[in-house]
Amino acid sequence: MAHSRVMLTNGSLPSTQIDRLCAAHPFTQQLDIVFPASDDLEKALASLRPTHSKIRCTLSEFLDFASRSPDSSIIALPSTSEWDDTWCIDPRGVLTLCISKSLYEQLGLVGKRLPFKGCPEQYVMRIPVRQETESVGVRARQKAALKLWDELREKGPGKWEVLYCQGDMQSGASESHEVVVVDVQPQICRSTELLVPVPTLAPLPEESTEDWDERIGDLFEWVGMACLGAQRLKANDRVDPYVAVYEAPAPSHIGDVTRMTWTGFLHPSFIQRTLDTVTLHLASATDQHAFVAITRHGYGISPLGIIPLSSLAPEASLNTARDAPLRSPRPDAEDTGCLILGPGKDGKFVLAESIGRWDARWG
Repeated sequence: MAHSRVMLTNGSLPSTQIDRLCAAHPFTQQLDIVFPASDDLEKALASLRPTHSKIRCTLSEFLDFASRSPDSSIIALPSTSEWDDTWCIDPRGVLTLCISKSLYEQLGLVGKRLPFKGCPEQYVMRIPVRQETESVGVRARQKAALKLWDELREKGPGKWEVLYCQGDMQSGASESHEVVVVDVQPQICRSTELLVPVPTLAPLPEESTEDWDERIGDLFEWVGMACLGAQRLKANDRVDPYVAVYEAPAPSHIGDVTRMTWTGFLHPSFIQRTLDTVTLHLASATDQHAFVAITRHGYGISPLGIIPLSSLAPEASLNTARDAPLRSPRPDAEDTGCLILGPGKDGKFVLAESIGRWDARWG
């Protein structure tokens, strides 16, 4: 079961909202962009080619590599769905372990139990990637614990297959390990003669939000169906009403729609570039029907879904920054955000988020 939240604001897209969709969400596995067909925007977005790297190694070896990396924006997580015992490295330079009770008792590190009811008992520990931030004794205990975990994995799954990014850099790791650089190509599909809504992104009324909720809900439903390539959006759809009934949001018009999808480990800097490209296009749009919908899908197997903006500030430290909200990692965990933007330099927008029930963002 997922919970959702909708936020709407007037005026130009604030930088804090861009940060929220980009840097604050470091672990993105898919990005879908839907818009009324535009050759210029399609060409501009298609030129963005994100990359990520893949390597098979122990966690101790990868932490050693990350600690020596000159780029502090490295992010990483395992590609497997072993959610009982998993980890991630976020842009703050923090390694977060989320492990089962049995492994927690073996490693001997001090951690915090996840507070959620109804899910398996798991514990979380945070380890700074940079060695100079910890005392020699603490670092030695951490290294010993990670080495023990690596040894235990030798009897089972073996070494980790790690996905990692270093901003716009082509990544490289230890000379003793083979690194595969993955070039993520966009999938592009143009659908013709669809019923395309004309978004009315009016501000949330102070009183009686029922009509507003219904209108915005219908708009997000249309975007979701467009991302799936649903036939129900066709203007000439003649499905049997006993099988399915759908009405596009009003007002709408008949037009072509393009959807573009990138699937892979997507660095926040790539999400930032797509937003910059989209806002630049919309700022000069003369068509008042123009809009763009951007949907981000996070990695459910990461113990972190969002990083507080205060923790990403240059002056923040591991000791002073507020801890990121934890969650119970699951392969099917919900972690989705959808941003719909209107035309013009001062275009309005609406942002909705949907997250799973075992996520501390909901208290």
